[in-house]
Amino acid sequence: FGDVRLAGVGLLGVTHANSGLQAIQRLVGKVELGLISQVLDTVIHVEKGKIHQVLELKMVVRAPTGMESDLSRPVIEIREFPSNRLTHEMFAFGSEIAVVPVNGSNEEGGNPAWKLASEELKREATRLTGIIVKHAKFVTDSAAVIYIDDSAIGSMIGPGGEGIRRLEQDLGLKLDVHSIQELPRGLRKKLQKSSESNFDPSSWTNRSGRNWEYNSGKSKRSKGRKGRR
Repeated sequence: FGDVRLAGVGLLGVTHANSGLQAIQRLVGKVELGLISQVLDTVIHVEKGKIHQVLELKMVVRAPTGMESDLSRPVIEIREFPSNRLTHEMFAFGSEIAVVPVNGSNEEGGNPAWKLASEELKREATRLTGIIVKHAKFVTDSAAVIYIDDSAIGSMIGPGGEGIRRLEQDLGLKLDVHSIQELPRGLRKKLQKSSESNFDPSSWTNRSGRNWEYNSGKSKRSKGRKGRR
């Protein structure tokens, strides 16, 4: 399909997906970012025999929404037709292709750059502590909230707060630790589903090199005193 479209032939393709955005995301990694809007310029999502949504793709060069102007780069805008409302942006972020909701379509709101940084914070905090960080959210450029299982809060904070202070020093951030149960129910279910489908037990080690195994979303680290900062 991509080769025929790049040859200049008008073509209608059909794929099964839960949404128009999901159909677009399937091209990530298969087609270069700069060519996605040439291969796929319009997506019509049909549900129950009726047109549910129409999306249009267009590539521009600018800073992604919420980022500084000096971070300009090729950005693929995904807009709804006929309202022309911008719903998502696709752009290169490091070695990854990010698909970020904008204009209030992000359920948590906030700066899209913070959303990307939150994913990196989750990975790094988990690597440094051996405790699985289920969710992270930046509240300022230098402060964030991390969400973990109730049983791991004491271990994360450590005696007298020593553990969390060490983590803050390593990451250069001010951190608050909260229970995963404090997140909205819908978001918790989404995180659980994502964790079950993407988790790789061999990739998690703590500072001493001991393997941490995934057991129903809980770390096997011994329970410590519960608390929050």
